[in-house]
Amino acid sequence: MLLDEIIATLSDEKGSLTSALLKTKVLLHSIGKKDLANWVTHELKGYPDEDSVPEYRRISAEVHGHVESIAWRMADTKLPIMHLKDEQRKYLTSMACTMSISSIEESVRGYRSESSQKLIRHLPPEFGGLFRKVLEPGVNVISAWCEINMIQVEGILTEVRSRLLDFALELRDVVGPDTPEKELVEKVANVDTEKMFATAVYGSGNTIIVGSHSFQSINNQKDDIEGLVAAIGQLGLQQPMLLELREAVQQDQKAGNEPNVADGKTGQWFSKALQEAGKGIVQTGVDIVSTVIVKALKAYTGTP
Repeated sequence: MLLDEIIATLSDEKGSLTSALLKTKVLLHSIGKKDLANWVTHELKGYPDEDSVPEYRRISAEVHGHVESIAWRMADTKLPIMHLKDEQRKYLTSMACTMSISSIEESVRGYRSESSQKLIRHLPPEFGGLFRKVLEPGVNVISAWCEINMIQVEGILTEVRSRLLDFALELRDVVGPDTPEKELVEKVANVDTEKMFATAVYGSGNTIIVGSHSFQSINNQKDDIEGLVAAIGQLGLQQPMLLELREAVQQDQKAGNEPNVADGKTGQWFSKALQEAGKGIVQTGVDIVSTVIVKALKAYTGTP
């Protein structure tokens, strides 16, 4: 049975996580739960942007550089960062891993090999000036980069494997072992698969909203702020977030700007909403959150 194959692959530390995710996608489609595959797809293909990644994909980094003076040089040394602004330090030492699972697996294999390969993010040449001013006179920063914490990168694989295995084991407990494929759909029909998936993958027992079909009828009207908040409220956002939405839209309008997801206060709020979805707080896919908000804002502004 496909479910047993998935469990066997996930239970083996050397088993391909990419293979397990692909099989899970096939399983979800075969049991009529393809709307749950959004998370699987993002893990397979990678996340579209840093704002949409789950919390377990947020990792740390150290700033390294190649520095030289007239008398000596160091090809790889840690650079000082405590003099930088908080936002600058955060940008340099904290990042979201958007890579696909297959790319992460390959990177970890390189790190665990004799060559001990690491992931780095090169910094533009102008960053050298940020560090040079606190170094000794005459010392220049030839190049700088962020060296990513590979232990945390490897931890992403553990998180995904563990969450997916929890779901697969829970599902097998319900449908029973050795269930014929043709009977699986019938047995799953009587199971709250959505809640099971949300609990295992997102770490919450809250009801998960799945499928863009759940939000096809975005029927708020132009210039109706209450209708806008209510339409977006379907996503399960907390009240403080909805209050922030109201304020963002009103601030943009007072400034003579049309509220949209691309810029302004509303754009900033939109990015924050995607972060909430990425952390699993909203318990629905990032793509669904994005679609609902865009549709509701277009209805509010009367944009075709």
